[in-house]
Amino acid sequence: MKKTILIALGILILTAGGGTAEAQQQKKIAILPFTVNSSENINYIRDGIWDMLISRVTVGGKTDVLSKSSVLEAMDKNQKKDLSQADVSAIGKRLKADYVVWGSITKIGDSLSLDGKLLDVASSHSPVTLFEQTRGMNEVIPKINDFSQRIRSHVTGEALAATSAPAPAAPSPAAVATAGTAAGAGAAAATGKSQETDIVTGMRKGKTTYTGIINPDFITAPEGPSGKKGFWMSPKYGTEFKGVDIGDVDGDGLNEVVVIDNNNVYIYQRKEGEFKQLKKITGDAYNKYLGVDIADVNGNGIPEIFVTSINRMTIDSFVLEYRNGNYEVIAKGLNFMMRAINTTGTPKLLGQVLSNNPQNYFINPIQTVAWENGKYVLSEKMPIPQGLSVYGLTLDAVEGKGSDRVITFDENDYIRIYEKTDKLLIHLQKVMGAPELIWRSDEVYGGTNSSFTPSYASGTRSMVDQPDAIYMKPRILTYDLNKDGKKEVIVIKNLSAMGRVLKNMPLFTSAEVYNLEWDGIGLGEVWRTKKISGYVADYQIRDIDNDGQDEIVLALVLSVGPSIKTNSCLVAYKLSTPSQ
Repeated sequence: MKKTILIALGILILTAGGGTAEAQQQKKIAILPFTVNSSENINYIRDGIWDMLISRVTVGGKTDVLSKSSVLEAMDKNQKKDLSQADVSAIGKRLKADYVVWGSITKIGDSLSLDGKLLDVASSHSPVTLFEQTRGMNEVIPKINDFSQRIRSHVTGEALAATSAPAPAAPSPAAVATAGTAAGAGAAAATGKSQETDIVTGMRKGKTTYTGIINPDFITAPEGPSGKKGFWMSPKYGTEFKGVDIGDVDGDGLNEVVVIDNNNVYIYQRKEGEFKQLKKITGDAYNKYLGVDIADVNGNGIPEIFVTSINRMTIDSFVLEYRNGNYEVIAKGLNFMMRAINTTGTPKLLGQVLSNNPQNYFINPIQTVAWENGKYVLSEKMPIPQGLSVYGLTLDAVEGKGSDRVITFDENDYIRIYEKTDKLLIHLQKVMGAPELIWRSDEVYGGTNSSFTPSYASGTRSMVDQPDAIYMKPRILTYDLNKDGKKEVIVIKNLSAMGRVLKNMPLFTSAEVYNLEWDGIGLGEVWRTKKISGYVADYQIRDIDNDGQDEIVLALVLSVGPSIKTNSCLVAYKLSTPSQ
């Protein structure tokens, strides 16, 4: 009997010892609510991140994540809003935690800055950190997931989980061809032989991977007059380009290139290898040009040049036309912004009156611009959501058939596609979506340095009360590159090292051009250029060199700033159709 009792006690002791060892293996983690730095109430974002971290850092048998109530009770003894590392360490010791997760959320405009750290209480070191700039919660979630995984890996010693991906669909012939060329590129790298490329500020010709990404069947690189292969580039001009359009504006049967800077209109022509300035039209110093477009609205066979200009908060647009051997102002003082879209081969000019509503300066409807009784007037109201800017949108049947869709940039530079409607935009931005919203991109495009500040209207000059600048969205173009009867969407993406955080500072210094095509579900990427050195102020798809073939033409700002020389130029890439 005694022997049996001793055996039982031994087993009990061993079991208790094992339990103690298991308990000792668990690491106690305190997750603090992130500090919020914002003029808005974004506590819901803070609470969402707090819950995500708690659920994702919890590992059964390996981590003991302390409850919110115990963390808040410990934090109540520290009344400071901004916690120093010493404060966090003291909270950790008070809770007898091995690790403390802490950080901050800063919201500037539509951007969120996440700053997080894992503090090892014993060593006072931060072995895992997070610093990310994001736009909205859809970008926050994967960043917090990654941060949580790295915390778990450090605390438990388990390997980082590989990012899961959906099972691939059966590859298309184009994808197979791309995979083959990618393998060829890898073989070239292995042998030390470089792949054939033609690069103009980054455009690649020839075999490349999915991220390389100019399809050589669709885009070829012309021989420039400078002798450099792969592009044509104009001379550099000591000004900051704001806009560009191309058309036969003098009726000579050849296209001219119309460029604007802050308050000048330049007219050039490229033919037979030469690029000449035909005319410079100097504007008033107090005006600020926002956009230029070419269209024959008055129907006399000579396309007019429409310049959107603003004087403080007063739109003061004007129209130029070639008459009697010169470019004359045939209309001025127009109180609406203008943008031409071309979905049928004939440009249609849209106009919009700027609102004085600080909640949305583009709440007024978008209308067509018509020529009536010798005047340019706003006419037909377009089926476009009210609240969208006339800049940064177009209408076209990107699905290849059926009615036109509204393709636009939203306030955060995501692409949205709507059915045609004149409903208020705010009614189409419900949390669960609206039936008119067909698709929204997962990444941002566009981006512009062209802006004006509405505070000038009221005379406020203080940085404290100055509202956000209003940025003019870049064009969205459609074009049937592969001649399959379905137009692709051509957009630019301007890039910033600051991640688009500071809304009132123009920081775009490089760019990419994207070709997107409707794949039955949404817009999928067909190709993109490599990174282009310079900011794309505007772009067009037109025949710039009068050879009967269209080019992608970029108005490229190479450098701008108070302490550096401002330079801009035009860059053109030749388009070609697929070989039959």
